[in-house]
Amino acid sequence: MQTTSSKERVDIAELLRLEAERLRILDLKALQKAGSGHPGGTLSLADVMSTLYFGGVLRYDPQDPAWENRDRLVLSEGHTAPILYSAFVEAGFKGWSLNDLMDLRKNPDVIAQGHTTRLFTPGVDCSTGALGMGGSKSLGMALAARYKGLDFHTFCIIGDGEAEEGQVYEAASNAALLGVDNLTWILNRNKAQQTAGTQDVSSLHFEDLFKGFGWNVIVLSGESAEPEKNREFITKLRAALLQAKQDAHHAGRPTIIIADTIKGKGVDFMEYKNQKPGEYKFHGVAPTSEELARALPIIEARLGTPDLESLTTFLKEAAITPSAKRQVDDLNMQRARERRQTQMEIRQSAQVTFPAYKPTDKPIGTRVGFGNALTYLAAKHPEIVASSPDLQDSVHMFDMEKITRRHGKTNPLGAYFPEGIAESNAVGKCAGLGYEGLIPFVATFDNFLLEAADELQHAAAFGSFYIVVGTHSGCGVGPDGKSQMGVAMPGVIDDFSGPDGDLIDMYEPADAQEAAEVTRLVVERVLKNGAPRHPVYIRLTRHNITHLDRSEIKDYLKKLEEGSYLIAGSGKADLLIIASGATVAEAIKASKELSAQNIKVKVVNVISINKIQKADSAFVREQLDDETPILTVHDAEAHALGHRVAEAINTARKLGRKPGIILKSLGANVSPLSNHVGSGTSEENYRRNQLDAAGIIAVTKQLLKK
Repeated sequence: MQTTSSKERVDIAELLRLEAERLRILDLKALQKAGSGHPGGTLSLADVMSTLYFGGVLRYDPQDPAWENRDRLVLSEGHTAPILYSAFVEAGFKGWSLNDLMDLRKNPDVIAQGHTTRLFTPGVDCSTGALGMGGSKSLGMALAARYKGLDFHTFCIIGDGEAEEGQVYEAASNAALLGVDNLTWILNRNKAQQTAGTQDVSSLHFEDLFKGFGWNVIVLSGESAEPEKNREFITKLRAALLQAKQDAHHAGRPTIIIADTIKGKGVDFMEYKNQKPGEYKFHGVAPTSEELARALPIIEARLGTPDLESLTTFLKEAAITPSAKRQVDDLNMQRARERRQTQMEIRQSAQVTFPAYKPTDKPIGTRVGFGNALTYLAAKHPEIVASSPDLQDSVHMFDMEKITRRHGKTNPLGAYFPEGIAESNAVGKCAGLGYEGLIPFVATFDNFLLEAADELQHAAAFGSFYIVVGTHSGCGVGPDGKSQMGVAMPGVIDDFSGPDGDLIDMYEPADAQEAAEVTRLVVERVLKNGAPRHPVYIRLTRHNITHLDRSEIKDYLKKLEEGSYLIAGSGKADLLIIASGATVAEAIKASKELSAQNIKVKVVNVISINKIQKADSAFVREQLDDETPILTVHDAEAHALGHRVAEAINTARKLGRKPGIILKSLGANVSPLSNHVGSGTSEENYRRNQLDAAGIIAVTKQLLKK
């Protein structure tokens, strides 16, 4: 990698400037051929990309783009992907060619997607495109490196328009609190966004904001493409980036480089020049062939006729050498081994046992079973980390935090990562932690997960792994009132999980023991098979639930993994009650009372509502009795469980079975215009929604006309 002597700085800056012009040419050609894309933002980043990839800043191996010890780059303004892809081509990244770049946006199978897509596109470290998320993910990646004892640096490029998203500041605040000095953000202040100049829609003053957070703030002027001025910008940019890497692990604060650029930089008729809102064209409009023909001579005039042999040699020298790579690998392997050993020693004194509740024990919320299991598992496995938006007491993470310690500036060993009231950042940060091979749990109230719905959908679509836990679910929350009653999340998460339910694993345990078993199941599966390419959702209660008796259920843990099982009743029934979560105990109570009245019902406990519709599921194979009508019961919006049961019925019919129909689906109604729920006891809220045993009995008799 290039050194930085005084003489070399001048030569390197010129070579980087020339390479930036080459990147601009590749970028515009790809965009013109694609017929869509974002030329303005990509042109403004050409000098930044050239400096990162060819200025000795990023540590990478082009023949091994996913090398574990590479530096990470998160392109948070994901629409500028073509300039990144151009750098991949110039750097000779394995899997990339000029033809691949020119296939930009052509069809769903090309690697040059319109926005960066991790695991699909070689060289991309993070899927981006929904603005505002990349900062959180870069924070998680940097935290993972520090926690694991690895020395890679994480960079993140954020647009100035994108920086109007509040999640950016959630991440910025948290990064400063934790002193994440192996994290560097580059704010691309190119002055314009899609419909207007940034000054037309925002009053943000980035320098003051980030200084107030406690970041190291560097402001650089890079608005001019004139060679001499651009060399000066590149020289200062490179120096700032290299200094940020040198400061890692001892400066105690992250760095942000505010790079003043111009949208469309380097092509005068594409540059933003304070046009009125709606007048600037080149944010999201690709150049036509005529516009490309006008633009290329402008860039080529600054490029001139460089010594291509020298430039090619220079580009190749940016990558790490095989011998240096071996040294880095050996050093990081040793550091990681020592760090994990120290983390195990911290946990050795913990006297924790796995929960084992009895049916006669006092009823408790399922959150308690989860929290106790998490504490037990975290004491054994340093791979487990956790975060909660200021709710670790309510979600029962405090014991885990005490044993594994709180992460902070002076304690990189801590496995609990504190978070303010910032659900989106907490979830996005855990996605970054999951990218780096950890097992992150993020927990908040079930209803508050709606604050992070975009992160959850993004994780499902692009393969981020973490376990998101929603406690205080349903109308059982009671006295807290309607605004706290999370009844929507099962339906939302199920929708995000896709038609086959494969994009998010969903679990809703029926009591505290089942919550503990689900938690262990998820962790042990990851330890055995590696992290899945999707998140996991566990829904839990605050209100207390009776401990269930499963002593007669054979192969219970296998049934748990299958997603459903028969928990009450046998033989031919008058009605099949299909319940999930807290309502299972109520359904069992109802079944016993109905049996005493000569009304025979069976109760199926559905732990995973998005598994039961599959043809090979135990639910379809074993639990849908022929001709037996069905009642579904769920402390959530009724359709969440109801529609998956309906799909399972259709699946069974396709297989030649004759299952009964759904006669009714009971759920929780939290409409502000109704009095079905409110600030009362859990019991009263269940009564009003007919989710308690008495309500289920009444509905059953009505349906069966008995």
